[in-house]
Amino acid sequence: MGKTRKRESIKDSESFKIERGIFDERTLLNIYRLMNKGFIDTVESVVKEGKESVVLAGLDKQGRWVAIKVYRTLACDYKSMWKYLVGDPRIKGLKKDRWKVVSLWCKKEFKNLLRAKEGGVDCPQPIAFYQNVLVMEFIGKKGVPAPRLVDVELGNPERVYKKVVKNLEKIIKAGLVHGDFSAYNILFYKKPWIIDFSHAMPIKHHILALDFLKKDIRNISKFFSKLGVEVEDVEEVYRRLLQVVKGG
Repeated sequence: MGKTRKRESIKDSESFKIERGIFDERTLLNIYRLMNKGFIDTVESVVKEGKESVVLAGLDKQGRWVAIKVYRTLACDYKSMWKYLVGDPRIKGLKKDRWKVVSLWCKKEFKNLLRAKEGGVDCPQPIAFYQNVLVMEFIGKKGVPAPRLVDVELGNPERVYKKVVKNLEKIIKAGLVHGDFSAYNILFYKKPWIIDFSHAMPIKHHILALDFLKKDIRNISKFFSKLGVEVEDVEEVYRRLLQVVKGG
């Protein structure tokens, strides 16, 4: 009975998702697998649709909200993903196969989130993954996702800026460069939460890491300077973070 209810629950909401090209049969089976393992009980709604992935809101067996990130397989730019994966020494056995690349991309984000969380970064707690489906902590309340930083009117942007820069420093201390650090990949729910670690790379072992670090600093400095915050000089922040790298 429980298993039947699970399948009906996801299929009730499945019809409009398939019309948008979100789920294929293999992806559905991957979600069922995570359901059978107890990480997901129901899939409730679509939170965000992007070119690379779709984020869904769901509930686990304890009735807690979880975010379910489904990486697109047919519409994804797997050649671009390949370039990031090739430069990452943690990735082994990489083949030019679409499903293999997307599965490794999912696994990469899970491991990056785990590493960042262990380093004290304010980011979602990763829970589980299987092939192209990642389950993680839901940032928001009762299925309503927290807004992106770019969509929030901040009462104290200076304080938020300092917290964001502190998180950037913690990411570096964890040995990573985010690679897509911007107000579009930060949620705001009582404090800033850093999301989307799929592009993140090891700072000491990726040829493009330092270039992406400077870009990350520039993106966030530009955003907060437009809000009237007296931001630190980009080169100054960059030099300070390089010291963190050397000391790590």
